[in-house]
Amino acid sequence: MKNATISDKELKKMQEEIMGELSTISSKISETQKDIHEVIAPKFLNVSIQLRDLIELSIEIWRLENRLKKVVVSLEDNQKEALFNSIQKLKRYIEKNDIEVVDHTNQKFNDGRNLDVLSVEKGQNITESIIKETKEPTILCKGQVVNKGKVIILTNEEKSESGGKNE
Repeated sequence: MKNATISDKELKKMQEEIMGELSTISSKISETQKDIHEVIAPKFLNVSIQLRDLIELSIEIWRLENRLKKVVVSLEDNQKEALFNSIQKLKRYIEKNDIEVVDHTNQKFNDGRNLDVLSVEKGQNITESIIKETKEPTILCKGQVVNKGKVIILTNEEKSESGGKNE
């Protein structure tokens, strides 16, 4: 029997392939851990009247920022800067009170996420369901969901048609 030998070039190529696969696996594990955390996190906290006011304020700041992004093209640079500085101050106030605003737009969607789905739209060339639009963000207080986000989902036409059929 001949001894099988691997050249340095072949060995280096194999190492690069393995490192690439490990990197892919590592990123998929991170995504899965994030998805699992969102699913198993406690669903809601009981909130005080003051916290409810902060939640509503957080949602309105998010809406205002999104609306401003659509109309700022017609404003002068100094006006844009002033408006966005004011928004940033409001956001810092919210963050100081341990409130986090989560916009889900363009994120991957799975059924276990703690979201209210307002509608599901079908689209072509979609490999996996995504959140097309966030109508209202998820609000977290000290890492706990205190207000569910409201979203519109975009899903693959073929998957949604064949997924519901009994074969």
